[in-house]
Amino acid sequence: MPSDEELMQRVAQGDARALDELYARHAPRVTAIARRLIADADLVKDVVQDVFLRVWRTRSYNPALGPVSHWLAVVTRHIAVDHLRRAKPRDRFVPLDLHPPSAHATEDVTLLRADLARALRTIRPEEREILVLAYLSGLTLQEISERLQIPLGTVKTRLHRGLRRLRQQLADYPEVEP
Repeated sequence: MPSDEELMQRVAQGDARALDELYARHAPRVTAIARRLIADADLVKDVVQDVFLRVWRTRSYNPALGPVSHWLAVVTRHIAVDHLRRAKPRDRFVPLDLHPPSAHATEDVTLLRADLARALRTIRPEEREILVLAYLSGLTLQEISERLQIPLGTVKTRLHRGLRRLRQQLADYPEVEP
């Protein structure tokens, strides 16, 4: 089985079969990277297609800079960000996806989750997006800034405002400090 680097050399020479093999090897990872950045499944498919189209057209891989898989990850992130920039503003927001409580959850936990979901829906979409990315996806503020292509200060402001509004919405809970 040829290495990724050998396949890239063959692609540079116009070998479509080599591109097919690269696609078979790397499309799942490219898709996963795109999904982490983009909520829309159709847009993710477009990104994957554009990544491998770029591999075919530009043939710009340099083995001295690292493995093919790392290069593809960088290309994927760049293309995904380009797609996000071109998307309509409302399509840029990652949808809120609070998992339904399990059958074993207590009634209090079930009510808290429902109230939290309701409170999050009342927050401005830009603020909710930051809260979800920070607390449910575990991203750092810098990562959120890079993913959304907005200044770090804007991320901090939206996070602060979103938390303040969330506290106001959940003020009836004794565990939540006003």
